[in-house]
Amino acid sequence: MVQTKGPFDWIDFKNVDMVRWAEGYFLEKKIILPYPVDVASGAFKPLDKASFESGLALYKQRYGNELLLVRNMKDAWRSVIQRQEKKRNGKVSITYPISMQHHSQLRKLAVEVDLPLSQVLENLINNNFQNLIEQKKIAKSTEKEKREAAKAAKQALKTPPIDSYLKFQKSNEEKDQRIDALSSNLNCLLEYCDELIGLIERTSSLFKKEEQKKYRQLAEKLNKLNVNKVDDTKAKDQQ
Repeated sequence: MVQTKGPFDWIDFKNVDMVRWAEGYFLEKKIILPYPVDVASGAFKPLDKASFESGLALYKQRYGNELLLVRNMKDAWRSVIQRQEKKRNGKVSITYPISMQHHSQLRKLAVEVDLPLSQVLENLINNNFQNLIEQKKIAKSTEKEKREAAKAAKQALKTPPIDSYLKFQKSNEEKDQRIDALSSNLNCLLEYCDELIGLIERTSSLFKKEEQKKYRQLAEKLNKLNVNKVDDTKAKDQQ
C-alpha cells in the first residue's frame, strides 16, 4: 500500500527555526497550535506533525480551503530560504513600485547590456552613488573655499595690503622731496633778495625822489621776506 504524503511532511521538525516560523504563520491566521503533552511528566513537548494537522483542521473549520493555506505556506517558506541565501551572499530582496515606463526602460537596458535586471539596477545605483559622493565633495570644497575667501577679505579690511602701503609710503617720500626742492629754491630767492636790497641801498642816491620812494617800498617788502625767513629758521631750530 502506497503511503500518501501528509500536508506537513515538508517541515523538518528537527529544525527549531523552521518549526517556530511555521507556528508563527498559523498565529498570523489567528490559529493557535496545540502542544503535545508528555503523559508521564505532564510537561509540554515540542510541536509535531499532529499539532500542525490539528491546526489545519481548525483553519478548515473556520475558513475552508486548507490546501491553499498549505501551498501558500510552502511558498512563503521558500521565500524565507531565498532571502536567507541572498543575505549570506550579501544580497537582499526588495520590492518597490515603479512606473510602467521606467520598468520598460529598465528591461530594454538589461537586454541592451545583456545583464540581469538586478545587475543593471546595481550598476545604476553604483554609478549614481559615486557621482553623488563626488558632487558632495565638490560642494564641500567649494564651500570651504568661499569661507576662506570671505575670511581673507575680512582680514584685508583690517590690514591694508602691503602694496598699498608701499605706494602710500612712496607718495609721501615724493612729496617730501618736492617740499625740500621748493624750500631750497626759496632760500636761494631770499639770498637774492638780500643782494638786491644791498644794491638798492647803495644806488638809491642816484635815482630821482619818486624812484627812490618806489625802491624804498620795494626794500621794505624784501626786508619783510627776510624777517619771515629768519622766523621760520628759528622755529625749525627750536623743533
